[in-house]
Amino acid sequence: MALHVIPLSNTDTQHIFSVSVEVDGRILRLMLHIWYNTEADFWKMDVIDGVTKEYLIANAPLVTGEYPAGDLMRQFRYLGLGSVVIVPVSDETKSDRPQSYDLGSNFQLLWGDTGG
Repeated sequence: MALHVIPLSNTDTQHIFSVSVEVDGRILRLMLHIWYNTEADFWKMDVIDGVTKEYLIANAPLVTGEYPAGDLMRQFRYLGLGSVVIVPVSDETKSDRPQSYDLGSNFQLLWGDTGG
């Protein structure tokens, strides 16, 4: 099973970057747009096809949770993007969700194969 840690940063409230992840034996080339919605007070993620530049997912909230319930791609299973969870990096993390200032330091994005 492939599992990728997607590096995140807490130096800016908007990130746009390319990733290549292995999902179910295939390499997916994606662009991620991760941004902090100040009005709603939480992070969101857009997933864009890295080849065609088409938006696959818009405004997915980055909320924590254990797999499988916390799988951010669960409702988008038909797209074949695998499973994605955002998790605290340690037990000392005091929040159950990333704040505007601690996305990359206290939380990480894990991308893996499609679950059951």
